Amino acid sequence: MRALIQLDIVRQILTAYSDDIPVHFFLKEFYKKHRQFGSRDRRFYSDVVYKYFRCKTLFDKLPFEEKLCYSGFITTPEPSDFYKYLIAVHNIALPLESYWSYSLSEKLELLEGAGKVSLLNYFPASENVDAALDSKPFLLSHFSQPEFFIRVPQKRVPEVVVMLNQQQVLFKQEGNSFAFESQFDLSKFLPESSFEVQDYSSQKTIELFTLKGKERIWDCCSGAGGKSLMLMEAYPELNLYCSDKRISILENLKIRFQKKGLEPKGVQVFDVVKNRSGLTFNNEMVREGYFDLILADVPCSGSGTWGRNPERLYQFKEAEVEVYSSIQRSVVANAIRYLKVGGQLIYITCSVYKQENAENVAYIRELGLELEHERYFIGYNRNADTMYGALLRKLRN
Repeated sequence: MRALIQLDIVRQILTAYSDDIPVHFFLKEFYKKHRQFGSRDRRFYSDVVYKYFRCKTLFDKLPFEEKLCYSGFITTPEPSDFYKYLIAVHNIALPLESYWSYSLSEKLELLEGAGKVSLLNYFPASENVDAALDSKPFLLSHFSQPEFFIRVPQKRVPEVVVMLNQQQVLFKQEGNSFAFESQFDLSKFLPESSFEVQDYSSQKTIELFTLKGKERIWDCCSGAGGKSLMLMEAYPELNLYCSDKRISILENLKIRFQKKGLEPKGVQVFDVVKNRSGLTFNNEMVREGYFDLILADVPCSGSGTWGRNPERLYQFKEAEVEVYSSIQRSVVANAIRYLKVGGQLIYITCSVYKQENAENVAYIRELGLELEHERYFIGYNRNADTMYGALLRKLRN
């Protein structure tokens, strides 16, 4: 029976998975080693595995087949043949098929009432989630995969809309932000030069910036440069400098900028956590107070993105929150010496923990900065990530 074979392969995948790498990397390597799986098979196994991880922290010591079955029940609107097989063969006592079309809240209530799951410890360190967030919809958002978002240069929006409509591609649009169903392969429909992959909330962080267009800006934890690229597309005359401690990711940044015909003023390997001085760009030492604005898109727990990476729901340890909070404070404390008095600091995380957000902003204020604005970029009500941003101004050295 096909379902029995599928169950054995799902078990093989989950048994082989190691917690030290993201699931999508693991699955990519697994399929490379098992080339007998076609695209349809890969989609099926990836879907079942992700559903399992979305629900893993709900279960205690239930049998493996029950965990799989309940994860499918919670996360899908109707049972596939695979889940029907699990119900029939593995003595699932609850009449799940009768309730499969119920709402997510009703399904969870049913399973909780039957003592099969518990939401108590579903989200790690939930007591540390900022009270500014609406806890129930935030929690429930993790049972579905966020959408796939792109940002299109404003001048190319009409062209992209025409191309998508001509090819009958389903999409949602808000300004120059476009959303598609998760795992959608857009490369078959649009030229790569016409868009950048970027989550909706990440795109919205540009609202933190009030620029004239020629300021000196330092993106001190640039990564591959998603936000820097967004800034330069909006303000092509910016004097933008990017740094990161990882050489390889900065090479990726350079390639992305080159493809768009843009070029930062400087790109430099620099570990802002460990280095309190010695910042150079283009072989010239940067003086203190040089920048008009510093963007600190800091390393964080990523807890606002765990809808995309559900394995983190059970891998994450509460002690990590304090580790990240400490790193973030070091980033800011070491970076702001290069910010002029009166200059702005943009502090961004993709975390929902108050230690990484509001409590760190309180610390930053003690360093001589004034908070002008802070907000959450809510994603859980639109199948996107959730991020935090704050705008502060330097009052003194």
